[in-house]
Amino acid sequence: MGRVMWQLSVRSVRHHAPLFLGTFVSLVLGVALIAVSSAALAATFAVRQPSSEGRPSITIEDGRGTAHTLVSGGLDLGGIQTVLVMAGIVTAFVTVFVIAGTCAFSVALRRQDMGLLRLVGAGARQVRRMVIGESLAVAVPAVAVGCLLAAVATPWAVDGLNSTGLSPAELRAGPMAGPLLIAAASGLVMAVLGAMAASRRASRVRATEALREAVLDTRAMTGGRWVTGLLLLAAGAVMVGLAPQAGLEGSIPLALFGSMALTLAASSLGPAYLPALTRLLAAPFRRSSSVPARLAVESLGTSRLRTASLVGPVLAIVAVVGVFTSVLSTTGATIKSDDRGRTLGQLVVEGASGGPLAEDVLAALRADPRVSAVSAPAGLELAVADRTSVRQDRGAVADLPALARTHRVDVVEGAVTQLRPGQVAVSREYAGWYGYHVGTRLTYGLFGGSPATAEVAAVLDGGTAVPHVVLPAGTPGAPEPGRATVLLDTASAGAARAVARELTSRLGADRVRVTETGQWFARSSSDQERLNMLVLVVLAGPASAYALISVASTLVMSYSRRTREFADMRLVGVSEKQLRNMALWETGCTTTVAAVVAAVVVASGLQAYRAALRVTYDVVPLSVPWGALSGLVLACVAVSATVGLMATRRLLGKAGITMATTRQ
Repeated sequence: MGRVMWQLSVRSVRHHAPLFLGTFVSLVLGVALIAVSSAALAATFAVRQPSSEGRPSITIEDGRGTAHTLVSGGLDLGGIQTVLVMAGIVTAFVTVFVIAGTCAFSVALRRQDMGLLRLVGAGARQVRRMVIGESLAVAVPAVAVGCLLAAVATPWAVDGLNSTGLSPAELRAGPMAGPLLIAAASGLVMAVLGAMAASRRASRVRATEALREAVLDTRAMTGGRWVTGLLLLAAGAVMVGLAPQAGLEGSIPLALFGSMALTLAASSLGPAYLPALTRLLAAPFRRSSSVPARLAVESLGTSRLRTASLVGPVLAIVAVVGVFTSVLSTTGATIKSDDRGRTLGQLVVEGASGGPLAEDVLAALRADPRVSAVSAPAGLELAVADRTSVRQDRGAVADLPALARTHRVDVVEGAVTQLRPGQVAVSREYAGWYGYHVGTRLTYGLFGGSPATAEVAAVLDGGTAVPHVVLPAGTPGAPEPGRATVLLDTASAGAARAVARELTSRLGADRVRVTETGQWFARSSSDQERLNMLVLVVLAGPASAYALISVASTLVMSYSRRTREFADMRLVGVSEKQLRNMALWETGCTTTVAAVVAAVVVASGLQAYRAALRVTYDVVPLSVPWGALSGLVLACVAVSATVGLMATRRLLGKAGITMATTRQ
């Protein structure tokens, strides 16, 4: 009987091809994107680290006496790897989301067919096998096409990734066997997962459904859908609720995954509330004289499952892209605002060619009568040992009293005094991560030097101005600083621009670049915004394009079963122009509803994340990429409107509608 059901599944796919278009397209693109992300991720792991020969190293023991040798100057690929992993997560999430929705919609559109199968003796288990078989029958060619597409696109994608500058080293596409195998397996698993819920729904169809005329919204909210939606709602609410108390590191995954759970819940429970929400938002149009507007509102309000299926893809991509990019943007804006608020100095001095500042330049700045303080921390790499391991970390050699004058530094433990040899200061975050307090012993070593043990003299909160570990000024082996912050006296503070020009002229424009603090932050902000935009493109660009195509395929599925509906409306006198306008109104309504629900989800996750940031930062500006999200919503409107008009034109040209109109 299994072979018979498989044959029936294949024939069903062939006969109802438009209903499986959404699943096919979703799987093709999902497999291709996962394969490309996996190949790019594999390329980062294949990057050869620079040879350790000739690079400074250090051997240091952890708390158990085990020796570890670290070499400086390695390539840090963690950032690009994190972006690629996040891109894969977003792609997999949207893929399963869309497939589950299209499978459920396909089953709902074929309840009469399922009823006929039950009428001729098919059991519930056999119907479930058939639905899963249909998904696999679609998945096998979709996986093949997706893998072929990925094999062609991967070299271009890797070259494009290199051009962004996100990777510190050039990436090269390697063998595709592994990424394609991962993508193919993921595609088959996603297809089965997406079809399982729909198969359970199909197995509960009774034989009497074969006699029903209106089949789409019969029990749109099943028991399983209620349970799944409410569990996801509870899980998302708990994660979002815990985010403010989870600390800066723990709040990010809680806010992101909590928002994703809320998105799934909003989709699962869609048939229960979306029609009412649509009627509420479209209430002004129900009393208007526009026939297409009233028809669209009534159609969306009564066709609950179809409305949920059309809202789902737009909701998913806008919510997921919105929360990921908003968290990223808010983090950057908060750090920038904190840095700017803590910087008291009016001038920033840098090497003209991006190189270090010479000692005579710093001496000249300190000797200037208009200058009250100059802080020039020299950043460096160091190895730090803890109880069980040794890690490479970032530190700086700094004059703490000068740093505390040019920046607002809050003392958590100890005091801001000149560090003596054998003393260090640590940041508040670092102390919290590893349990350091005043009086704690910390073992560290500079690369090319010898290990040393120092006493923690202070725990400080100064934002990015205070690195993880601060070493005393004059530490042997420290590099020259790359930047200095200058605090002017009261009389000169109001003429910072003139002082900057005079210092540049006196010290030499070929040696230094003196910038007002506000201008320096504006320039660095532009660079950071460019980087954030590149991350946004890599993270959300492919998934957004994928979601737009899924929106189009879902609309094709929807219109494939509306021939009778359109014929009836033509019989009662609705013109072709009014039907086309109705399609446009439906597009506007569903996209608006999806954007509203997505905004609620994004706001919930982002507010929880902002609450977590407020524990560490005084000012947390809200930063949402309105332009990118508005463009995404408008793209959804454009795609939906185009497909809706094309599908309406196709339906109006069908013989059934033409004949029905003729009989009128």
